[in-house]
Amino acid sequence: MVSSQPTTPREIHGYRVIEPIGEGAASRLYVVSDPRSRRLHALKHVTSRGARDRRFLAQVEREFEVGSKVDHPAVRSARRLLRYREIVRTSELALILDFVDGVPLDSARFEDLRGLFECFATVAEGLRHLHELGFAHADLKPGNILVGTDGRGTIIDLGQACRLGERKSRIQGTPGFLAPEQVALGAIDERTDAFLLGATIYRYLTGRYASGEMVEDATPAPPLRRIRRDLPSGADELIHACLEAAPDRRPGDLAVVAERLRAVAEHCGGTEPSSSLRVSA
Repeated sequence: MVSSQPTTPREIHGYRVIEPIGEGAASRLYVVSDPRSRRLHALKHVTSRGARDRRFLAQVEREFEVGSKVDHPAVRSARRLLRYREIVRTSELALILDFVDGVPLDSARFEDLRGLFECFATVAEGLRHLHELGFAHADLKPGNILVGTDGRGTIIDLGQACRLGERKSRIQGTPGFLAPEQVALGAIDERTDAFLLGATIYRYLTGRYASGEMVEDATPAPPLRRIRRDLPSGADELIHACLEAAPDRRPGDLAVVAERLRAVAEHCGGTEPSSSLRVSA
């Protein structure tokens, strides 16, 4: 975890700050203690300094809308949303989230490929849960997956989530992972998340981006099997099926993807991931 800085507050909205664990454009994330239950939580603190920051408040509102409905171990839940108003406008939000003791996927290390694919299977199950609630994550990437000491993955950051079939008014997501329909402002649904999962797996296994959308001087991603000859049968076919450019050619049921990832894991044996091909922290 990040060491405390002098500017770290001692308390936010009654929650005692333990230490900061990250920050974004208009937000900071802390580990906090609930004074009533003494349980640890993550607290996302967002402030708006002007009209340009309003979108960050909207993202936290969306993360609470979706996260408060979550009931699955592979997706981080949201517990409370605390607002601070100036006159009639909200200028500050504190989102109370479940604390997940883990490291981002791009910093995680697995003992073997079996554990890696089992982790991705849990992520696929988490995506399936979001879809059952009527939402797509829409911004899955290594930094939005935390891996615990048990090797299980937990999906975080639901700020870009949207209702299945929704068309966004502007491009949202991360270059190198974006599905074609996200750039085209098309409908986002289960198949979009399938693409993002495939791009995330490809990135971890190769250190390269599978999506050329909004990536300068992008070149087509080589077939996975050409780079990782140690992968078991079926792994490259599944991942490239998720990465099909046309949404209707991708798998739409992430429960099926999870099942196939577990089948791949069963065929991995004790093969160790190649450290030279892991995404650097």
